[in-house]
Amino acid sequence: MMNKREKRVLCQRPSERAVRLANDIYYTYLQEESPEIRISVARLCEIFGDHDVTQVKIHAAKIFEELNEPIVIEDFHYYGKKIEWQMAHFFDYHFCCEGERDYIDLEIHEIYLDALKSLDDEPYINFQ
Repeated sequence: MMNKREKRVLCQRPSERAVRLANDIYYTYLQEESPEIRISVARLCEIFGDHDVTQVKIHAAKIFEELNEPIVIEDFHYYGKKIEWQMAHFFDYHFCCEGERDYIDLEIHEIYLDALKSLDDEPYINFQ
């Protein structure tokens, strides 16, 4: 029987590349103290060690989908509100372009991070 504090993961642990990007996103979130993050495609090129912008965007989209595999939250309190059952994922994102600058806007779902912190077992994304 599954403990109510355990998570249900829809897929296996993310790839090392995905975990690396998740860590980068998470620590940017901690530094900026805001769930809204803008990541330049140039930064993603550095993270991936690839300077082909088109390929980096393709890789980023695949990894973002991998990182956004939802978890189920059951019997959880979030800002004093009891949540009986809810699906949550890491963030929403979209690619943007201003002039010659390509970037990605992310909005991290804080309920997802709070749920990971409260789990008894190893988190789905083990932020390192």
